[in-house]
Amino acid sequence: MLLVGILFFVQVRFEFPLSVAIMICIFVLAAVFWVAEPIPGYATSILVIFLEIIFFANPIGIPGFAFSQNKNPSIAIFLSSLADSSIILFLGGFVLAKACVKTGLDRFFANRIIRKFGVKSHQVLLGFMFTTGFISMWMSNTATTSMMIALSFPLLQILPEKEPFRKALILGIPFAANIGGVGTPIGSPPNIIAMGILRQQGIIIPFGTWMLFAVPLVVVLILFAWFLLLKLFPQKDSLDLVVEFQEPEGGAKSFSFRVTSIIFLGTVVLWFTENLHGVSAGVVALLPLILFPTFGILNEKDINSLDWSVLILIAGGIGIGVGFQQSGMGPWFSGILKPITKPEYAVNVLFFLCVLTLLLSTFMSNTAATNLLVPFAFPLSAALFPGSNAYLLEICLGIALTASLAMSLPVSTPPNAIAYSVGGFEIKDMIRAGLPVGIFGLIVVLSAYFAFL
Repeated sequence: MLLVGILFFVQVRFEFPLSVAIMICIFVLAAVFWVAEPIPGYATSILVIFLEIIFFANPIGIPGFAFSQNKNPSIAIFLSSLADSSIILFLGGFVLAKACVKTGLDRFFANRIIRKFGVKSHQVLLGFMFTTGFISMWMSNTATTSMMIALSFPLLQILPEKEPFRKALILGIPFAANIGGVGTPIGSPPNIIAMGILRQQGIIIPFGTWMLFAVPLVVVLILFAWFLLLKLFPQKDSLDLVVEFQEPEGGAKSFSFRVTSIIFLGTVVLWFTENLHGVSAGVVALLPLILFPTFGILNEKDINSLDWSVLILIAGGIGIGVGFQQSGMGPWFSGILKPITKPEYAVNVLFFLCVLTLLLSTFMSNTAATNLLVPFAFPLSAALFPGSNAYLLEICLGIALTASLAMSLPVSTPPNAIAYSVGGFEIKDMIRAGLPVGIFGLIVVLSAYFAFL
């Protein structure tokens, strides 16, 4: 009924083409459901794809439907959102992370690296943050935060309760996990959504190319967050903080540990060398899904425990992009914007979208925020710079990167919520530290735009 009401209002009030009016209704419905969450986010994504099939593929033969581009596109076009190459790439990342956690490769690496940084408070914090950021490039930032906070517990027991540095350590871990997620395409869902939308327009970003521009951003932001946390919460008592090393269960020489290490490194190398061998990152991502069960590292229970709901949620954003194309909403929206937009507005548009993304991601899922905003990248780019993909790329990347930088509240990201559940700081402490990091990150992202002008 809600969909019918919105459709009637939009069609009568604004006299949109029917296919565009339907797509607007689907988009508004998805936006309301993703924000208010009357049903789970992944269910909303399925609903989006289902409605697009019913109205645009028109399998039940609804009379009077007009399409701006393709006449009754096939059902497979819409279902392909669920098996997009970007989704498979993220699935491969999930499988790698699951194997690393099961064999203890993640804890082994974290312990070894942290100890290299030193025992002074500023060294320990930097070690925890860089290690968290690096692991978060390859694993879920939620799982990374849980693991790293668990590793920090022995240090927290050493520190006095009123020691300000406790806050720096507890906050530094989720901040680094959020920041690290932008470093690789599989680091966070917004990255994959942006890549999926760009792929629809024929723009493919190789794995290594993404890291080439994103990893420096990660390093700069982690250093800024580290410096800020030390200034806000300096250590009062001079103590040497020694991290206790824990060997993974079964030892580093076990068969499963070695096989996991080889498969992990092999997959990463193949991702990095995509331009050399020509095999897409999505296809390479299938290798760990095949090899880990083959060698007995992962079983059916492990595969079933993967966060499939996140993959479906991401598919919803890609599905909206497909709907924009098939309904003709993208070209129609570009035509509406063209008379009132000029190339000199490009910076203002990019700034507005990045700020809006940062604001929305502060209070809602960054995946949902990206799902809502990235599909508008193509019509905006087509209106401002017709025939140019450069600005489209900048908008998509700007939204995706900014979405991961909202970290000023416990509700902003799961890592923030995990840290808040541990205790030891107040929400105002998270705002004092997280808001400047987000704003600084926004400035860095926008600065990158001017660097490529």
